[in-house]
Amino acid sequence: MQVKNQTTTIPKVRIGIIQTSKQVGFKCASNFKILNDKNEVLISGHPNQNYSLKIASAKPAKLEYQIRVAVFKDLDSAEQKSQELKKQGQPTEIRKVGLFLTFADFEFDNSDYWVVVGNFSTREEALAYRDELGLASDIPIVEKIIRKASGIIEHNGQQLGDCIRIMPEDPETLIQVDEVPIGIEFHWQRTENLDYRGIIEVGFNNIGELVTINEVDIENYLASVNSSEMTPDCPLALLEAQTIAARSTVFATMGKHHYNTQFHLCSDDHCQCYQGAKREQAVSQEAMRNTLGETLISDGVICDARYSKICGGIMESYENVWDEQKIPYLVAGIDSNQKIEFPADTEERARALVDGNPDVFCNTNIYKLPEKLANLYSTKDLFRWEVRYDRNDLQKLIAKKLDTDFGTLIDLKPVNRGASGRLIYLDVVGSKNTIRVGKELGIRRILSESHLYSSCFYIERDTDDNGEIRAFVLKGGGWGHGVGLCQVGATVMALKGYSYPDILVHYFKNSDIKKLY
Repeated sequence: MQVKNQTTTIPKVRIGIIQTSKQVGFKCASNFKILNDKNEVLISGHPNQNYSLKIASAKPAKLEYQIRVAVFKDLDSAEQKSQELKKQGQPTEIRKVGLFLTFADFEFDNSDYWVVVGNFSTREEALAYRDELGLASDIPIVEKIIRKASGIIEHNGQQLGDCIRIMPEDPETLIQVDEVPIGIEFHWQRTENLDYRGIIEVGFNNIGELVTINEVDIENYLASVNSSEMTPDCPLALLEAQTIAARSTVFATMGKHHYNTQFHLCSDDHCQCYQGAKREQAVSQEAMRNTLGETLISDGVICDARYSKICGGIMESYENVWDEQKIPYLVAGIDSNQKIEFPADTEERARALVDGNPDVFCNTNIYKLPEKLANLYSTKDLFRWEVRYDRNDLQKLIAKKLDTDFGTLIDLKPVNRGASGRLIYLDVVGSKNTIRVGKELGIRRILSESHLYSSCFYIERDTDDNGEIRAFVLKGGGWGHGVGLCQVGATVMALKGYSYPDILVHYFKNSDIKKLY
């Protein structure tokens, strides 16, 4: 499949498909060349033969670690925060992270300004200082590259340098890359041999192992993203909405989620699922063509159009899940054209939401999905769910996830909630100390071997005759962070006949669609 546009060049994106490995196996369906970073031909390769790249020598990057205490869209706010911290005796720095993007009639700087504290030689030192400052556990530790990694890649004993590019002679040819990881850190984690359009680049990551990158036209990338996230059984309007959301997210986040790498986004759930040409389907290609270059814009800014599987009835606001930025197009709202109790930001309202059966688009008890789509989304028991933990088992799990000894688990205490009922912070009360955990993903990680479905849950306690807690029962709703587009809700909207602009304006308030190329 070739995407053509007569007036404007379609942007290319760099996707990290294997973030770390000791060797990379591949083969190409046509003749190809391996080039170095000076564009010199090192190897002329032949079709359908297996090739293997290995590390001949490597030296990891030299890193320092900093505490990211705040994120701003403008430099003035970052400088004001930095000055406040300096007056408190904190060694601060402002880091600009992101990219400047240029289109035919539109320019956009997606950069954020990070206010960071310290320059520590190890992550452990940075974490200890964060604890000393009394900062919350969701305040991230970020890396600063002092010296880049270096090394030599080899093939069959031939040394190729520290970065090589695999370029087919026929630009429509696919390159198969072996053992690409899928679902990293989730219970469905596995590897597959996947085919990719464009160019494959192999270099060194910060720990001195190999990183594999696919450089590809964004529209070809999106046709695979839709098929990787969805199936051809999805209604076209849903795929069109998903395509615009994914395109917008790429432009809004390029150079930020993976600020210290050679690629823009990764190919897994952390960014967007991208599993190469094998996942492309005719209907997702149609959705891509129908929306070519269309992007969500809010107040002159490309939208970081987040999405998750099932919001559970109410969409959540950005600042309650990630950093303390109020994003005008990622705000809380009801996943319905009907009126329900809103917001669910207290214990009583969250309990009522979870125990209820609200008339919302993602309520699969009311709006049954076709069997194939229900199987795709695995919606059974996910609009509403229940998890039970023996207290001793949960104590061991949380201690392992937090890597700390808080003593005997006494209780779990909600601190505050967002409008969707999702917990923002949760206190783990132990006999030795109390640990505050947040935000949304941090809570989900400590309450499951993988990830709890969502942080929209309330807690019941099963006690013995002496009032001691024997077990915790978590009763919740939804799957994922709940911010932006609800994939199940949007699917129901499409099945009901809503168009993709209708779907997008429902989930992304204060936004418009703009064709960038």
